[in-house]
Amino acid sequence: MEPDYALWGGYCATIAQALRSWYGFSDEACAFFGFFAQPAPELEQQAADALGPDRLDGPTLAAAHEYGLLLQAYEHLVWDILGVIGA
Repeated sequence: MEPDYALWGGYCATIAQALRSWYGFSDEACAFFGFFAQPAPELEQQAADALGPDRLDGPTLAAAHEYGLLLQAYEHLVWDILGVIGA
């Protein structure tokens, strides 16, 4: 599973815009979403650099994959909750 930073940034931009236009939130109140809405092409390289030069062994790679799936599942839960709140 590869992270999709552009998709995440689009989500953040949409949330920030909705909070501003629908609820009158200030730029300061939307700063978290505004920060992540900005393109960050160097992010993938920074993530690779953080892992270091060694390749991940099988168990570590499996654990990282599992954590990624959990993060994605939590993201889906957030969107499901927001859908219920907005209904």
